[in-house]
Amino acid sequence: GWAEMILEVVEQNRMPPWHADPRYGKFVGARQLPAKARAMLAAWVDSGMPRGDQRDLPPPREWPSGWHLAESPDVVLAMRERPYEVPAEGTVDYQYFVVDPQWEEDRWVRAAQVVPGDAAVVHHAIVFVRPPDGSRTEGIGWLGGYVPGQRTGPLPDGHARRIPARSKLVFQMHYTPNGQATRDTTQVGVWFCDPDQVTQEVTTRVALNHHFEIPPGAQDHEVRLRLDGFGGDDRLLGAMPHMHLRGKSFQLAARRSQQQETLLLVPRYDFNWQHWYQFESPLELHDVEALEMAVHFDNSSGNPFNPAPQDFVTWGDQTWQEMAVAFFDIARPRGQPATAAGRQRRGDRPRAANPSAAANDADEPVASVAADQERRRQRVAAEVRRFLAQLDRNGDGVVQRDETPETFRRFGFREFDMNGDERLDRDEIEAAAAQRH
Repeated sequence: GWAEMILEVVEQNRMPPWHADPRYGKFVGARQLPAKARAMLAAWVDSGMPRGDQRDLPPPREWPSGWHLAESPDVVLAMRERPYEVPAEGTVDYQYFVVDPQWEEDRWVRAAQVVPGDAAVVHHAIVFVRPPDGSRTEGIGWLGGYVPGQRTGPLPDGHARRIPARSKLVFQMHYTPNGQATRDTTQVGVWFCDPDQVTQEVTTRVALNHHFEIPPGAQDHEVRLRLDGFGGDDRLLGAMPHMHLRGKSFQLAARRSQQQETLLLVPRYDFNWQHWYQFESPLELHDVEALEMAVHFDNSSGNPFNPAPQDFVTWGDQTWQEMAVAFFDIARPRGQPATAAGRQRRGDRPRAANPSAAANDADEPVASVAADQERRRQRVAAEVRRFLAQLDRNGDGVVQRDETPETFRRFGFREFDMNGDERLDRDEIEAAAAQRH
């Protein structure tokens, strides 16, 4: 009875669920059906779906008990002992649950899978690492996450995330009520790695842009993202774009001098299948100036998932708002110092590039260098003005932590707040903007 539907979803590339354009990049676990297999499936349906030789029937499939890896995790941690009560209706603000795993020594993690207690109401769940004060960490402290359609896989051999001793884990829970009250207890399963086997330390960095407004009815609104500041031995392992219901497409490119190489193209983004795109061959970043992204949104009535085509849409945590975010796993040799862009220790303020050194190293005239520096200064100043205009609600020239969106507090505030005083002054905002220009 499903024959025609099977052919339809295959021909429309809805099944198997995979959204990367095959012209760009090769990815681990790509779910792509070869043309020969498609033709075989169509011929089988056309011929009446005859049954094969009974002797060739394989044994029944044994489905795992919720874990994506073949073996069970080394430890399973719940977000708390009692379930969280999700109401039938209304908006639920992000919920945060702190867990102390009581790890008294550094742990190296090769995989972590987050399993929602009730996937029907869990929009997403992310488990972050909160290291002890004074610890040197990188990136956003990512341990693992759950979004619809994503599979969990182990890091490559010799690769692992370092969890500093006495760290706590923070569950960030986003619930979307669906008309029926329910209860949720989300868990994370963790697979450890022998420290003696670790040669590459993996961290997660994030690119985001919350300075956008999508007009009503816009069919193809573009938002740009950028990530830079890589070390000489850094390698890009994979990427994951994240938008909401108006997300249309995503393009990731590596910028080298005046050339741009497309690494990943997702022409038809699907909120229900948010993939982690792990490269078969990690990308060396020593000559990459920046990772550049183009995110497109469809706010028109032609988007069947659009909750309100008549609305202006801005950044927001809830599903009917939008996000322009991309996550990246980056590996570097174990023990190698962090770059300024990736560092997350309080008090470590990244230093801006030395203009005189740039002029001495360049082969172009000093006047041209000066012009480039002035354009850069203007871009930085404009970004600072936009940042303050959007977030400085009381106009005092300082952005307090509680003035920023919840997601920015998790993903970006700590990188800006170099002195750890829970407020962003103009110098800190300028320093962060200078890192991107």
